[in-house]
Amino acid sequence: MTVLVTGARGTIARNVIALLLDAGIPVRAASRDPQATDLPAGVEAAHVDFTKPETLTPALEGVDKVFLYAAHEGMDAFVAAAQDSGVKHLVLLSSAATAGPDGGDNAIGRAHLAAERPIESSGIPWTFIRPAMFATNTLWWADSIRNEGVVRVPYPEAQVNPIHEGDIAEVAFAALTEDGHEGRAHLIDGPGHLTQRRQIELIGEAVGREITVEALPREVAEQHLPAPLLDMLASRSSRSKARQAPPGRSSSAPACPATDCRSDP
Repeated sequence: MTVLVTGARGTIARNVIALLLDAGIPVRAASRDPQATDLPAGVEAAHVDFTKPETLTPALEGVDKVFLYAAHEGMDAFVAAAQDSGVKHLVLLSSAATAGPDGGDNAIGRAHLAAERPIESSGIPWTFIRPAMFATNTLWWADSIRNEGVVRVPYPEAQVNPIHEGDIAEVAFAALTEDGHEGRAHLIDGPGHLTQRRQIELIGEAVGREITVEALPREVAEQHLPAPLLDMLASRSSRSKARQAPPGRSSSAPACPATDCRSDP
């Protein structure tokens, strides 16, 4: 069995590649710029650009299974090439934002559903991996913690559910190497949610220093973060405040859709 892993420069893809190598499974690692991709020994590099169909068939030659990121365009061409190449299983890194009946009501969910649907209708066995927020997103805070003892975040009371990328990769590896995952969508979530403020407090406890939390205004956050992410955090912040409201007091806070605030690599 040969597995093609797309997005080979991404954190989850690198973890999937390592797991496959440890299991002795041949891996072909694909990216838009193979020359700039640092790969372990024994991994074949391949050029894949979803917007350039001519790159797809050569990369898929002799491939049995594929782990792929949700491309924003070109997914139809990739599915067609996978069909022609005789691929036996597609494992897609999707998003928890697609889960539930309101999955199409938010921008992140819509984008990932657009990647899921052509795969689901392709006739190729598939598995969707739907993680929530990536745990290493919090590395964005490292410099300000180190240099100032401060973290500035929009909506610090928003509840999030960070999942370690290594854990996500292990689920993908299981889907690629075990029976019984075909036709299933695996929602990856933790046992409970934390507010961003509590996350920062826990980091402070771990490093032995007090870390100040400053709320970043929406207009400032928009210079660095995508609007769908900020919308999700706003919704989760409203839900958190509604839960803290005194008994008997009504709230008009909107329900929080299942979303994720990860960034594609």
